[in-house]
Amino acid sequence: MAHTLNLVAADTKNVTDRQYNTLARPVFSKACALWNRVKRSSKASDFVEEKLNIGFVTPNDTRWNSMFLSMQRLSHIATLTPQASNLTTPDDPAPEYDRLLLHTVCDEFGLRRFSPQEIDFIHNFVSVMNPLAAALNILQGEKTTFLGYLVPTIVQLKNDLRGLLDESSKPTATEGLTACRPLIQAMMQAICKRLDDTLEEKENILAAVLLPMFKLDWVEDEIQHLQYTVMLKQEVQSVSVVGSEPAATSGSERKASTSSFFKFNRSPATITKSEVDIYLDAPTSDVFTEYLFLPKLKKLFIKYNTAIPSSAPVERLFSTGGQIFRPRRNRLGDANFEKQLVLNANKKLFGLT
Repeated sequence: MAHTLNLVAADTKNVTDRQYNTLARPVFSKACALWNRVKRSSKASDFVEEKLNIGFVTPNDTRWNSMFLSMQRLSHIATLTPQASNLTTPDDPAPEYDRLLLHTVCDEFGLRRFSPQEIDFIHNFVSVMNPLAAALNILQGEKTTFLGYLVPTIVQLKNDLRGLLDESSKPTATEGLTACRPLIQAMMQAICKRLDDTLEEKENILAAVLLPMFKLDWVEDEIQHLQYTVMLKQEVQSVSVVGSEPAATSGSERKASTSSFFKFNRSPATITKSEVDIYLDAPTSDVFTEYLFLPKLKKLFIKYNTAIPSSAPVERLFSTGGQIFRPRRNRLGDANFEKQLVLNANKKLFGLT
């Protein structure tokens, strides 16, 4: 799924809107010139570190979010100005734009400065792409990520983009945000094209509902809310839990039989409440303790949330294995290799970092 979101980001390169490209092309051209200078010259890199107390992040061709991180760092650098103590006169009348340290770096390298409109575009580009980057980070995580994160993450991403689209159409929107409107539309179209089928798959829906931190909070439509509740109840009926409770003694059976005869002041809803009703009526939570008392739902949770939504953690494991199994170590036995792989993949757990 992380790869699919990368494709969504790649689709944004096909935006043909004239207003967007009028700002985007010179911005990325100037940014690439800066990145290339810093990457190819250690002297240039040292100058940036000395002047800004922070360095540029340069993108690579492997992962899209490296481009986002590079633009995010550029957006931050585009806000830096000299400290008051470093100014020639404390009451410097120069506008904020003229005092940007980014201009100092560009002048030092003999590169063209960013215009005020281009800097505004950089800030808004980062704001527009931030929800996609956040969704990508969530889905390619490996610590607390389950398959149930998939659908709520996509739903939240679409909601965030709709909010940005509405914001860009307001009269108070900046020129940079207005120029990014085609970018937002392109992302929404790419998400609908590539991910809408994912939102309708039964396995993904049940995985999301079975996560205590989500349940049905991500479902806004009342009809869908009812449909997913019925879907979960039907799935629970197909689950059998064997040996979950010890056999009752004859005394306890007699007591249960006696108490079941008296039904004074008992609410029918209390008597017929199912595991699903108990689960959905309880507030959302980040812990899984409620599954201790819901054996059927616990079994379903394990069934639908054992998988993870992205292959990125597995790819990281293969990458770690490649660092261990080098040409000079090709005589490693299977057991030795597996032990080293486990230790390397869990360095923090074993206190080896």
